[in-house]
Amino acid sequence: MKNYKLLSFLTVLIIFGFFLYKLVIADTGISFAYDYLLNKLDLNNTSNSVSIKISNETNEINNQLFSFENIEGIIDIKLKNHNKFKPSIKQLEETDSWIRSNGGDFSNKYSIYNQINKNNVNKLKLDFKIELDNTIFKKKWMNNVETNPIYFDGLLYIITPFKELLAIDILNKKIKWKFKSLKKIDSRGITLWINQKDKKNSCLFVPIRNGIFCINYKTGKLNQKLGNNGFIKTGIVRAAPIIWKDNVVVATVNDQKVKIVSLDDGEITDIINIHPKDRKFKGGSPWGGISLDKKNNLLFLTTGNPRPALIGTSRPGKNKNANSIIAIKLDEKKILWTFQEVAHDLWDYDIASPPLLAKIKINNQFLDVVIVTTKIGNTLIFDRLTGKSLRDINYINVPQSDYFAEKVSPKQLIIENPKSFMKLNVSTEDFDDRLIEEKNKIINTIDEFDYGSFIPPSFTKNVIVYGLHGGAQWPGAVFDPYNQNIYLQVNQIPWLLKLYLTSNELHPDNMQEAFKLYQTNCSSCHMKNRSGNYTTIDEKSISFVPSLIKAYDKKYINFDYFKDKVVKKHKEKYNKDDLNKIHNLFINWDKKILKSKNFNTNFQWSQFLYSDDLPVTKPPWGKIVSLNLVTGDINWEVPSGYIKDIRIGTSNFGGLIATSGNLIFSTGTNDKKIVALDSSNGEELWSFNMKAAGSTAPITFEFNNKQYIAVVSTGGRYHNYTKKYGELYVFSLQSN
Repeated sequence: MKNYKLLSFLTVLIIFGFFLYKLVIADTGISFAYDYLLNKLDLNNTSNSVSIKISNETNEINNQLFSFENIEGIIDIKLKNHNKFKPSIKQLEETDSWIRSNGGDFSNKYSIYNQINKNNVNKLKLDFKIELDNTIFKKKWMNNVETNPIYFDGLLYIITPFKELLAIDILNKKIKWKFKSLKKIDSRGITLWINQKDKKNSCLFVPIRNGIFCINYKTGKLNQKLGNNGFIKTGIVRAAPIIWKDNVVVATVNDQKVKIVSLDDGEITDIINIHPKDRKFKGGSPWGGISLDKKNNLLFLTTGNPRPALIGTSRPGKNKNANSIIAIKLDEKKILWTFQEVAHDLWDYDIASPPLLAKIKINNQFLDVVIVTTKIGNTLIFDRLTGKSLRDINYINVPQSDYFAEKVSPKQLIIENPKSFMKLNVSTEDFDDRLIEEKNKIINTIDEFDYGSFIPPSFTKNVIVYGLHGGAQWPGAVFDPYNQNIYLQVNQIPWLLKLYLTSNELHPDNMQEAFKLYQTNCSSCHMKNRSGNYTTIDEKSISFVPSLIKAYDKKYINFDYFKDKVVKKHKEKYNKDDLNKIHNLFINWDKKILKSKNFNTNFQWSQFLYSDDLPVTKPPWGKIVSLNLVTGDINWEVPSGYIKDIRIGTSNFGGLIATSGNLIFSTGTNDKKIVALDSSNGEELWSFNMKAAGSTAPITFEFNNKQYIAVVSTGGRYHNYTKKYGELYVFSLQSN
């Protein structure tokens, strides 16, 4: 009997241990879990720290920091588009495979497959679908998946919103294996390494937390020969890794470096700094994407904006190599050239899209170029080797900040060709009439806003901008090598930027009576310390009660100005003497705060919406654009996304692919559709309603002489995406 009880206890213990292992350790392994725990306990971790000091530079030094010269393009702007020509073999090298997210080393998201084409796409049907959460106990939805799937040898590899990597067997239409991660699998991309020396040990490089895993592509098991039992601790990786010679190359966002890892043992052999060692800012991370020119050993990457995002007082100057395209000579381990789009960024105008590598034909000459589409509507085109711009780039004067400590860049670039694919300059003509009373309220209080282009965030006014999460976002553009067009999703959404002060400094001791008046009449909304209440959920403002600490707003010293603000914002009537006492309290309290330096500068952004939760500006708020790289002209643009069966153009946060069947497949709109467009004119030819929005670009591939389109549907990251879900949809042509 005792032996039976002991055996039962051991059995329960083993079962419990197994489930604990699968739940806590998962397939990422013990060493990863141990490293994760150590990192959590490391309170002195400074791997992403940069020494930040308030600058006391003279005007002369600041002028040097903000020097600009107009750039003359290397080609004549007056060009006509050529007829279709046959692309080079090198350009088409990746178009019949998809073993790296975004379609290969060039990140072009273009496929040569044309079995599905504009003449038969109306016969496209759902071949099969797989619900990604079909367990009895529902999994925790972690995030919308932004990783573009990859395909090889009958297996489709996808990331789920439940911390999983799946291999989908296309022949049997089911999951072949599942890799469960302890932490969520990082967005932006995965890569398959075909091990030419030992093909059966080929593996998927999958970024998770602070490194990459090497996972066998056939079995889903870790490759024990690389790194620490299949885990290579590189730092945080967002973009899909690149295979270069006998190495895997990654760009890390926590320490902003390019790291070269040997495929023999998983050891890091070389590290290349993206930023100068003496930089004075945080951020500038390479999260948007990386691409590789193998012939010239050139790695191209785009970088994010400097931090803090909307306040630049601690980071004087242009913030070199942030908001930039950077070319790195891998064999020489050095930066070859860089170009910065936005200097001293104050608007979160990082370059979010991956660089595209293309060969284009101009005046009967082929040029190897790198193409970057940006949040503010620019299409930047450079010679890959020299970094020279194909088109003119000029600089114009822009508004300065009304915040005395902010040294704004006096100029920003302007590009006339290629044509801008979005409107950057905000005007009152942009406001939509659908809710006329709300529009008129904005117009009647327009003095409380500032707007235009490159208007610095302010402590005195709310600033309206386009482009913060707009223009070309992280999905990036598609390059069509046959007609030298790019296709891209564009977001035209207005945003409100706010700067405000908070402080825990107590009110002046000698103003207790005035403070009691404030407590009685104002503190329930504006808080006891006057810091206000700023709350956003999924980029929507839920609560906006402004801070009443106006130390940087000189107008508030004037009582009539103060009184007018109170009257406009409140229905209640206030005694003038009481208002005067509260006003004096604010003036003296602000002086005390400034003297003590016991305050924080803060910022917030949110979509600028009417009460129907749609943007205050006129639609379309999302569109698909075709632009020709030779002429720089926009071929066509169409709204993308439906509201109540009207093709009005909603936000687009999914992605595109294009094929030689003259088709564009698009997903990521609020309506949860995947659509097919005629690439010659943008006409919609086919659509399918999914349960949730597609959150990354689709993929196309061929298996057994049959072409498929697949898309991962997991929902959107912003308030206007109504469904958080997880499903894979796979389409093919209907059989006769």
